[in-house]
Amino acid sequence: MWTLSIDIGGTYVKSALVRNTTVKEKRQVPTPQTENKSFILFLTDLIRSYQQLTDIQAVAIAVPGAVTETGTVFFGGAVACLDKVNLKKQLEEEIELPVFVENDAKAAVLGETWYGNLKNTTNGAGIILGTGVGVGLLLEGKIRKGPHCQAGEVSFLIQDRAVQGPESFVGIHLSAVRLVKELAALLQCEEDGRQVFEMLYLSGNEAANKLYKQYCNQAAILCFNLQCLLDLEKMIIGGGISQQPQLIDDIQKSYEAIFSLSPMIKQTIPKITIRAAAFQSDANLIGAAKGAEINEISN
Repeated sequence: MWTLSIDIGGTYVKSALVRNTTVKEKRQVPTPQTENKSFILFLTDLIRSYQQLTDIQAVAIAVPGAVTETGTVFFGGAVACLDKVNLKKQLEEEIELPVFVENDAKAAVLGETWYGNLKNTTNGAGIILGTGVGVGLLLEGKIRKGPHCQAGEVSFLIQDRAVQGPESFVGIHLSAVRLVKELAALLQCEEDGRQVFEMLYLSGNEAANKLYKQYCNQAAILCFNLQCLLDLEKMIIGGGISQQPQLIDDIQKSYEAIFSLSPMIKQTIPKITIRAAAFQSDANLIGAAKGAEINEISN
């Protein structure tokens, strides 16, 4: 049987039937900008549409924000209507299926730990670049949630010492959605990630390349800071933007350039390789489904 996995993002809701690393019947629709009851109805209709296709053993949901063990979402970020909502309970009242809910970055790291580029890793991190920025932490072999389920909420890290507004925070500064939008404006093309990056690498547009380089540098700083704090073995980057191999390479180059700034850095901080998530934009879907499987076994 299949698990229906739903990845709720600030821009899109992605869904698919998942079994281990097999993903089929993928869909993507714009995230509804509505209030809680309508959003629950939207999810219920989505689930029922998949039930018409095949038998489903569980529903797994990846969502921005902190998620408690009971399935309550706090600080839903770009999906504000889910704040303080027990998503597990509300959906289970509508459908006769077990529902598992997890933070999107933590779900991605779970999937990558079992099947992907964090396999056989004890200490690692997954940086998910989307509408905002999330980090899933694998520490001492376990996904770190924290006492307030807020571990890895790097969107609120400060990157600008002046702290003059939203631009000073990682979640705005490193938004992949925002980057694509701004690059599209400079390149005068549609806000389609694949098209934007194809034009970027071919056009030689000075302003676009400057913006892109700044983004890679800021992403590298985040990677370096995480490495300084946590002494990791591996680091991966997920989200739709991770489908751009040149971007991952350029972040790696910017990261390595930091080590050349001081001999003491080279002597003190272990340098690691930054890779794309093995499952790229499917990492959240696969990881959430694995979380549902583990949760069902433990119960």
